[in-house]
Amino acid sequence: MPDLAELGAALYPGAPRVEGPSRGPIAWVRVMRARVPAFDALEAGDLAIVPAAALAVVASGPEEVQALAEGCAAAGVSGVVLVEADADADLDGAAPRTITLAADLARVGVPVLRLGQADAGELERSIIGYLLTQGAELERQAAALEHRLDRVALDGGGPTALVAAIAGFFGRAVALEGRRGDALAVHAPAEIPDTALAAARYQAKPRGAVAFRVPLPAPAPPDAAPPPVAGDRTRTAGSPSGGGSGPRRDGGRAPAPAGSLVLLGDRPPTDLERLAVGRIVGLLALELSRDEAVRRARDAARRAESLPPAGPPWIVLLARQRVPGAGDDTPVARERREATRRELRLLAPARRLALRGDADSLEVRAVVAVDAPGGPDSDGRAIGSRIAAFLGRTVALSRPFDSATDRPGAEADARAVLEVAEALPGAGPVVHAARLPVYRLLGALHNLRDGERLARALLEPLLAGRPDVRTEHLATLRAILDGGGVGDAAAALGIHRNTVTYRLGRIEELSGWDLADPELRLALRVALQFVQDQ
Repeated sequence: MPDLAELGAALYPGAPRVEGPSRGPIAWVRVMRARVPAFDALEAGDLAIVPAAALAVVASGPEEVQALAEGCAAAGVSGVVLVEADADADLDGAAPRTITLAADLARVGVPVLRLGQADAGELERSIIGYLLTQGAELERQAAALEHRLDRVALDGGGPTALVAAIAGFFGRAVALEGRRGDALAVHAPAEIPDTALAAARYQAKPRGAVAFRVPLPAPAPPDAAPPPVAGDRTRTAGSPSGGGSGPRRDGGRAPAPAGSLVLLGDRPPTDLERLAVGRIVGLLALELSRDEAVRRARDAARRAESLPPAGPPWIVLLARQRVPGAGDDTPVARERREATRRELRLLAPARRLALRGDADSLEVRAVVAVDAPGGPDSDGRAIGSRIAAFLGRTVALSRPFDSATDRPGAEADARAVLEVAEALPGAGPVVHAARLPVYRLLGALHNLRDGERLARALLEPLLAGRPDVRTEHLATLRAILDGGGVGDAAAALGIHRNTVTYRLGRIEELSGWDLADPELRLALRVALQFVQDQ
């Protein structure tokens, strides 16, 4: 019979390690009830399962918790399994109570295995099944993982969600590799110590930190012979399954694997992990094939997408939609993006605007039909400004193009200017690909030797005094230099033009500048690229 440490490693590799020394093999399993007496019987060698709900009734205070721990030690139990969150109970204070019991059990030398949410009855049956017929229980656990992955796949979770489910079940970092060995998905359960380190070691060196790697079966070629039926005795000695070297219908070479499932970390694979991985690699291979087919279909559909019929000319419009890992991957966030996209389509008629991608795309991408050269919106700035105001984000516009074959290049230009503008403070809500050299030149200013020191020296008259006054002066100066005059600056700042005039007089009084001097205006404009706020 196994002891508690062996049981935990075999059935619950994702649980925290067993705390405390071994007290011998497990003889039987007892579940604590929410009553007094808590156990029908408790004998030497028993494994006690303590659910949080029962613990709240039996030991409501620290003294009762301590007495329970000492009673388990006196009875000679082989260990205690603490179920820290019952599947059907939501009890205030359950977590502190189980933590206290774990500490008291460790103090009296009783080993503890702490599990998260679980059903006590199912847990009892699982452990007894393992004690009586280890192989059968491992098969049942592997089947449970297989069914869980089936549900994830049917829900459209994709390879990433499947890998996360496997990692959570095994309690270790897991990676899914493609045909070339590239990591398609890596997941490390946040609640399990050391898994993040194992994942980082693997990503730094893919051949390192690997405990177990299993190839995924390759899809059968279209002309492959059907698999033999169980019990078929018609195979010849030259068939592949008969151990001979007969001819293969695929040209004599076995198909390359579809990828690999990799268990990461220094801990060797358990019997459960080896068994379960053998059952699930087929599902993973099927999911990869399905995912690839879906992507091809989507790509074909996107290539077949018609451009807005009001063009040519067209432009590509881009804005950032989401940032992976920044809280944008929740169902609520996705639904919010879907709602935004629905409203975005209302900003222009369908004959003028075609929205591309979906709510999972990193960017909002659209093709917009613009006016012919000389028209009121020939470069798309008007519609770009409306969309930028609606999204509250920087919008990048490509140069106009006249052929559908030029759309990918226009999209690349818009993406390039968006990336540069996002790294450049004060670039404005709408940036155009035609000004990409300008943005790159302004962005390179920060590489000038002593640039920031010289900028602050020039702006020193405005950098003294209260913070709100400094901010006010810098904003007014920037608006004057950016705009065409006092009226434009007042509109940009949202204040009366007389206020702008007063502020300009105050700035010139403090600094002694003549803002009509074009050389000084150029130097001030460059200095404001270094000094954005105070």
